[in-house]
Amino acid sequence: MATLLAIIRPGSRTQRCDARCYDARKGTACDCVCEGTNHAAGLDAAMILTRQQVQRWIAASRARDAEIHRIEIGIEAQNIPLF
Repeated sequence: MATLLAIIRPGSRTQRCDARCYDARKGTACDCVCEGTNHAAGLDAAMILTRQQVQRWIAASRARDAEIHRIEIGIEAQNIPLF
């Protein structure tokens, strides 16, 4: 299960986007850090969407609660495949 984005706050409170989101069934609830953008999109599409939207999602998360301990962007979402 690839975690595409994790925002870790003090006290081990974590928002993330992972397979529970991008491999979910359409029509199910999503409370992920991606705000539903990657929901049921599949891993390949979610990686592309995450590359495009990650800075906006981080800013939105900071706006809701500025106290962030660490941000982790999954390696799959950081790099564009060469081939």
